[in-house]
Amino acid sequence: MTTADPHPSGRPPVVPIVALGLLTVVAYGAAFYSYGVLIAPIAAETRWPQAALGAIFSAVLLITGVGGILAGGLLDRVGEQPVFAAGATLSAAAVLASSYQTQLWSFALLYAGGCGLAGALGFYHVTQTVAARVATGAAARAIIWLTLIGAFAGPVYLPLTGWLSSTVGWRGAIRVHAVSLAVAFALALLLVRGRGGRPSPTRREGAVRALRRALRERPMQRWLAATVITGAATDVVLLYQVPAMVGLGLPLSLAAGLAGFRGAAQLAGRLPLGPVITRLGARRTVIAVLVLAALSLPLLLASGAVAVALVFAFVFGAATGAFSALQGIYTHELADPAHLGTLLGTQQALFELGGALGPVTAGALLGATGSFVPMVSLASVSLLAAGALLLRWSGRTVPPEAEA
Repeated sequence: MTTADPHPSGRPPVVPIVALGLLTVVAYGAAFYSYGVLIAPIAAETRWPQAALGAIFSAVLLITGVGGILAGGLLDRVGEQPVFAAGATLSAAAVLASSYQTQLWSFALLYAGGCGLAGALGFYHVTQTVAARVATGAAARAIIWLTLIGAFAGPVYLPLTGWLSSTVGWRGAIRVHAVSLAVAFALALLLVRGRGGRPSPTRREGAVRALRRALRERPMQRWLAATVITGAATDVVLLYQVPAMVGLGLPLSLAAGLAGFRGAAQLAGRLPLGPVITRLGARRTVIAVLVLAALSLPLLLASGAVAVALVFAFVFGAATGAFSALQGIYTHELADPAHLGTLLGTQQALFELGGALGPVTAGALLGATGSFVPMVSLASVSLLAAGALLLRWSGRTVPPEAEA
C-alpha cells in the first residue's frame, strides 16, 4: 500500500483550506515577519539594547522549532482542535500581555513565548498537515492552495505593522497582532472542525518511535538533511540580500523594496506547481527548484544593476516560494500519514536549525573576507548539494507493516 499523493488531483474543500490559509498568513505575519519592523520603534522608546531585541527573535525561532515537534505529535494523537484552541488562547494572551511590559526581561519572556507558540501551533508544519487530512485524495493540491494564500503573510503584515507603529505605536501594533492571532486560530478551529481534519484512523505508535522508524529510511534521511542545508542557505540570503545590494550601490529604499518584491514573487513559484508536479513528480520538482535557486544566486553579486537585481529577486523568490509548498507535499509523499504532523514538525525544526546556523557562518565569512562573494558562493553550492542528496534514490521504502 502506498500512502503518497504524488500528483495533485481532485478538488479540496474550499472553506477549511481558506481558514487554514488565513491562519498561516496571520501566524507568519504576526509571529515572524512583523518583528523586524517593530525593533526600531521598540528600541527608540525603551532604550533596550538592539542585541537583546535581536536575541528575542532567535528565541522565537527556537521555541517554534522545538514546539513544532511537540505540536506535530499532539496533532497526530488528538487532532487539530486542541492545537488551535491553545493558539487562540495561550499564544494570543502571551503576545497581548507582552505589549504592557516595561521591563526587558518580562517583555522578552512573554513576546518570545507567545510568538514562538504561535509559530509552533500555526506555521506550515501544522496547517499543511491539517490541509492534507482535510483533502483526502487531493493533498498536494490542498497544500498548493494553502501556500498560495500563505504567500500574502509578508506583503500584508510588513506594511500593516509599519502603519500601525506610526499611528498607534509599537505596543498598539502588538495588541492588534494578538487579536488577529486569537481570531485566526478560532476561525480555523470552527471551520475545519468536522471536515476531516483528524489524524489517520490507522494504528499509531508513539511519536518518538515513529520518528525513529522514519529516520531509519534513507529517503527521509536525505530529505531532512536537504532541509537543513536549504534552511541555512535561504536564510543567509534573506538576511543579507539588502546589505549586499546596498554594498553594490543600490539605495537602501530600493534594496528594501526589492526584498519585498522577492517575497511577493513566491506566488509565481507556487502557481504552476500543480502541472509541474504532475509531469515531474514531487522529488524531481524539489531538485529543479533547488537548482534554480542556486543558479540565481550569482545574480545577487551583480545586483548593482537594477535590472539584474529585479531578475534575482523574482527568480529566487519564486524558487523559495515553491520550496515552501513542496516541503509539505513531498513529506506527505514519504511519510506515514498517521505521523505526518510529527514529521513535518521535525522538518520545521531542522529548517529553523539550518536557518539559525547559516547566518552565523555567513557572518563569519563576511567578517573574515570583507566580501559577499564567499558567502553567496557557499549558499549556491549548498543548494546544489541539497538537490544532489535527492538524486541518489528513486522512492520510498514502505515498511512491511504499512502493507498489512
